[in-house]
Amino acid sequence: MRGLYKKFLLFFLVAFMAQNAAANEQVQLQNRFLKKIDEVVLIVEDKKLSKDIRNRNIVKALTPMFDFELMAKLSLGNVWKELSSKDAKKFVDLYVERMKNSYSAKIDAYEGEKVQIKKIEQPKSDRIAFVTDLTGKENRLEIVYKFYRPKIKISGKDEWLIYDVEILGVSILKTDRAQFREFLQTKSINELMDVLAKQL
Repeated sequence: MRGLYKKFLLFFLVAFMAQNAAANEQVQLQNRFLKKIDEVVLIVEDKKLSKDIRNRNIVKALTPMFDFELMAKLSLGNVWKELSSKDAKKFVDLYVERMKNSYSAKIDAYEGEKVQIKKIEQPKSDRIAFVTDLTGKENRLEIVYKFYRPKIKISGKDEWLIYDVEILGVSILKTDRAQFREFLQTKSINELMDVLAKQL
């Protein structure tokens, strides 16, 4: 009976420690995320900066928290495996530049909105999602930032990285994948890269 009690106590302690570690991890990531948001807002509100310098500074601030390269790979699905190393690098470069330009364009519409984390979900030990509200004067927009933790830390990147963003339930990654898949049904990857290049 005493042995069974010890096993139960040990199991309880391990479970408690694991849960506590996960909670601490969430708090640390939340603090880094909100600090990064504040950093971006300060850049946006600095009226001394030109638009180009402002956008470059924003991209520089956000790049360590985003895994744009993984997003590029996932957006192509199985087609990614068929690419040569040269085409793979070219596609990643185009996709990353496209994402940065898209984010910079959205910043132009900024009017003092505030980001508030309303829920944190952790379906797996290496996956965390922040369900946030972007609140403005007249409306509220739900945005979900999905993080993963790479098995091996990537040089120049944070420990937890954003690999997808959902806006009002619509995944940026899944939207890109669907559009690229439809395009590639009748055209080549080189034609897709030509289109992406023209959009920059």
